[in-house]
Amino acid sequence: MRRCLALLSVGLLAGCGSSAQLGAVQLVPNTPPAVAPAGDITWFLDSEPLTLDTDYHGSTTEDTVVANLCDRLYQLQPDLTVRPWLVEEPAMPDPATFVYRVRDGVRFHDGSTVTAEDVAFSLRRHAEDGNDESDEFGNVESIDVTGPMEVTVRLEEPDAQFKYRMAGDAGIVLNADVVNRLGQDVGSPGRPDACSGPYYLDRWDAGSSLTIKRFPDYWNPELRPLTESIRFVWGDEWAAVNSLRTGAADGAYLDDPSMAPALSTSPELSLHFGLTTSAWQLIPTGRGPMADVRLRTALSLALDRQGMAEAAFRGAAEPWKLPVGVGTFGTGKELFEQAYQQIRDVPIRPGEQDLARARELVREAGPPAEPIVVANDGTAVGNVLANGVRDAGLKLGLPVEIRTVPPAQFSELFASPEARAGVDLIVNDWYLSKPDGLGMYDNVLPDSVNNYLDFRDEQYESTFASAAATYDDLQRARQVIRLQDEYLGHMLSIPLVMAPTTLAMSNRLTGAPVSSAYLTYPWAADLGRRS
Repeated sequence: MRRCLALLSVGLLAGCGSSAQLGAVQLVPNTPPAVAPAGDITWFLDSEPLTLDTDYHGSTTEDTVVANLCDRLYQLQPDLTVRPWLVEEPAMPDPATFVYRVRDGVRFHDGSTVTAEDVAFSLRRHAEDGNDESDEFGNVESIDVTGPMEVTVRLEEPDAQFKYRMAGDAGIVLNADVVNRLGQDVGSPGRPDACSGPYYLDRWDAGSSLTIKRFPDYWNPELRPLTESIRFVWGDEWAAVNSLRTGAADGAYLDDPSMAPALSTSPELSLHFGLTTSAWQLIPTGRGPMADVRLRTALSLALDRQGMAEAAFRGAAEPWKLPVGVGTFGTGKELFEQAYQQIRDVPIRPGEQDLARARELVREAGPPAEPIVVANDGTAVGNVLANGVRDAGLKLGLPVEIRTVPPAQFSELFASPEARAGVDLIVNDWYLSKPDGLGMYDNVLPDSVNNYLDFRDEQYESTFASAAATYDDLQRARQVIRLQDEYLGHMLSIPLVMAPTTLAMSNRLTGAPVSSAYLTYPWAADLGRRS
């Protein structure tokens, strides 16, 4: 099914038809189905994975690989719906209890059977304090094996998002024996994976390449891969362009859609654009001038988002007022579209009134004693957006210092407080594995590892709890709209631009999803030849 959406300028209009528009860009969830095996292919990443253990760290780079190796309890589909995967639809004796029956006949890559004990072990591991997915379990009271192939999860409060959590990295099921044997070496080069997905880790030559191969005993015939193996290589954006244009790489999900024009002239390549749940934004770290909500709001009021979108993405993006992408609107599209038009303090292009209010906020807060330090990953997009922040600062008399962090180290900013030391804002396209805005707004709850601001607010927590406990989609959408207003009222991150998911691929290939589902869905299993 094709998802229907049209975006004209910054207005949101419901579209009807077989595809969708982002400006002049066609948005689709999938490429046409493959009809023949593709053999061995090479896929380009923006950097080498830091680890394949998403409990330690999971960014877009790692997840692009891990999505093909590891099954989850639920699976996010290319159209951004979810369905049960390693478990059957759970029984719910009450709104805060999920009783999962683990599917029979599922095998890990070492040949052992997936058991209820493996599921419970995995969920408990994800939930451990300090692990990347631990914030997804803040509401979990207990995880118990309650039958031969049965796991019961009890929550402290009802959580309508829980199935989405279980479709992300928090739902990955690991082989407990392998994890216990490898210890801290889980996810490292030279070590086997501990998963049950349609591909297994064949080889990882650190600093060079990583290869996954088709798992012949995969349990689900719906996802028997056509492609025998995928070799991942990596480099910067221009290395990606050169590799794709010369045929050294067969495809890539592009972090930087502005690379599309350089690829569009190649007769051997096709470009595809898909719906996204993410948005480019400025993530405050909780230090320096940006610890003050007045200065964050002032900076937001002075940002020229239209200019940033045009300069950074060359027409393949929209200036955007939310920290989440339009792919999160599915639970109440019309309500979210109407609410979008009413958002304050996030102008597309600042007018005199916006700048006057921004300057008043700066006067009220007092001039900062030090410059605002903005970190970016050194890509063309990162540099342009960081410079847009500097331009906004100049309008307000706020000095801005740009700090470029190489892509290989950039992900450490989110994993390590030490890496964030000396940085006030991080330019990032924060992605969601869940097609629900609550997946962004829970990052600033007190128990979240991503709550860099150490934000505490009883009203916000109450609104979030009410939304999270509402299983009816439309009612929950209304609650989420109230929550997003509170989030932006505190300017807990500063929205910039929404860019589509961008897939560049050899013309001989097809089948891969185009939406942001590729970060958790086993996209390589659908990949094959056109004929």
